[in-house]
Amino acid sequence: MKKTASLTAWGLVLTLASTFAALDIVETNAGSEGPVYVLKNTFTGKVLGTFWDRANEKSDYGFESSIVPDFLWSNDRDYVAVTGGASRSRVVSLYKVTGNSLKEIPVPQLDEQQASPLSEITDSVAEGVDPVRWQQDGTLLLHFWVADRVHSESEEQKTANVWADLDVSGSTAKIVGTSSEEPSAQAPDSLPPNPAPPSGETLASAGDSQGAPGVDPGILAGTHNVSGRNPDGTEYKGTVEIRVKNGLLLMQWKIGKDISHGTGILVGMTLGVALDSGLAIYQIFGQSEGQSLIGYWSGEGSTATNEEAILIRNADMEHASFEAQNINGKYISLREVEDGQIEGNVTISGRDIAKNVLWKVSGKSSKCQGLALGDGLAIISPGGLSVFTKNGDSLEGQSVTGSGKIKQETLIPAQ
Repeated sequence: MKKTASLTAWGLVLTLASTFAALDIVETNAGSEGPVYVLKNTFTGKVLGTFWDRANEKSDYGFESSIVPDFLWSNDRDYVAVTGGASRSRVVSLYKVTGNSLKEIPVPQLDEQQASPLSEITDSVAEGVDPVRWQQDGTLLLHFWVADRVHSESEEQKTANVWADLDVSGSTAKIVGTSSEEPSAQAPDSLPPNPAPPSGETLASAGDSQGAPGVDPGILAGTHNVSGRNPDGTEYKGTVEIRVKNGLLLMQWKIGKDISHGTGILVGMTLGVALDSGLAIYQIFGQSEGQSLIGYWSGEGSTATNEEAILIRNADMEHASFEAQNINGKYISLREVEDGQIEGNVTISGRDIAKNVLWKVSGKSSKCQGLALGDGLAIISPGGLSVFTKNGDSLEGQSVTGSGKIKQETLIPAQ
């Protein structure tokens, strides 16, 4: 399963990747010489540089390690902590996402007082520092450790430990607290109740995008099971990680060895997602212990639709029937901008799910891809990704534009 998409608008090609923090460090070109890790823009698919290549001793970002590094991204994907070095000498490097590159941030060392528990090991054989987790307050928890030398098999190795909270802001980092005792595991964020809909009714049909009892996007964050069907009819299973940043849902699918990405907008109970190469739409079904996201995805330029289900927490619904709404027709598009509104003409046609969309603005036309499900509609539009829910004869929704900001948008039936 692969999902990619470029957005064509008035003769311009817009890419979501250049707008959002869409960088990742991924393995590529694995072979007899071992893996190579590159910095990649996950929305355009462009490789931006080599992060780690042990065989050729190359890194465009100054990273050195004799073993395969580990990566720990901050929740907002603005920073990444990288662990490297040999097993007896662990080091951590910290980078900030800057445009389409990474800028290294010096990691401070413990001062003499903070490191006093480690100095008790006078005959050390191994030492290092490892990142543990990014914490709810945005700090990075680091683990400094030292192990003593063992002279016989019966001798028990002694270790000394210091856990430090690293405050990272802008291009600087500083230690703001230390402890010689391991902090307890971080408790997950509490989740608000999510009542099941009345019998025979989906939450998506409860109202329009402005007044509907929609879902807080944060509830969807995490790593969840996903299953679906490929265009050739084969089934797939894997996981999808959902992160929320600036109102957008940043998604990463892992199906076997394949990794794909998407950026979504949630309007009411409709989730529309611009994929690496295509488009997806989901309706959210509330259950007593989670949410099921049931929908369809389609490859770029394809009218074939493929079913997919994402199960949040302990949800178990994988299939649902949807009543097709009559949304085909001609509309006037009104999109908010900084100094008013942009008006255009939109024509929607096609079968129940896959839609053909013709967008006209200032005399210029663009053919766009659309998917409709229940009372929702998602379009790769001239200005980016647009997601709507039906409200009477109109479609109320939001768009993410080339500036990366979410704007209100309405499709009003043309007279």
